[in-house]
Amino acid sequence: MHMIPLENLENFMRLLHKVQNVKRVARVPDETEYRNTAEHTFEVALLCWYIASANELDLDSGKILKYALAHDVIEGYAGDTCAYDADGQETKLKREQDALQQIENEFSDFPELIATIHAYEKREDAESRFVYALDKFIDPLNCSMETIGALCKEQGISYSAVRKYKDEKIAKSPHVLPYWEELLKKVEKRKDTLFAPEL
Repeated sequence: MHMIPLENLENFMRLLHKVQNVKRVARVPDETEYRNTAEHTFEVALLCWYIASANELDLDSGKILKYALAHDVIEGYAGDTCAYDADGQETKLKREQDALQQIENEFSDFPELIATIHAYEKREDAESRFVYALDKFIDPLNCSMETIGALCKEQGISYSAVRKYKDEKIAKSPHVLPYWEELLKKVEKRKDTLFAPEL
């Protein structure tokens, strides 16, 4: 049996620890502490699995879980970039390309992870588009469940800004779009409470 060295496992754990240390502009409803990328990944993976299973979608659950688990690993080296951070968005692509190159260099013995990240970024199959759309859906879903605070309002994010960023991306999956449309009807009734005023 071939075994990779323990040192390789330690190096990979260091990457996972970095992923756990990346704070996002996202939180559990009615809590004040921001979530990290690992917590976000956990939510995305399990919600994808739940929707695909409960709705009996004709999608490969193995691919879904791999995409969901791998989709933000590069943030361990690139950091997270808030969708509404204009300066961060300007450097995001370069930082993420560099991060992926670093992962390819450091973990060449894990080609399946590298191939999964590349396939996810291309979004050429229904599974990657499903995970991508759900990834964009999950933060507004959490925000809509807030009863005490309002993260978008606190961050100065308007309803139209959310729609501008999310609509086209979520529409990439016909399996997520109906949930987005239903959520929009719900949050529109609480726009003034949940979102910053329109400029």
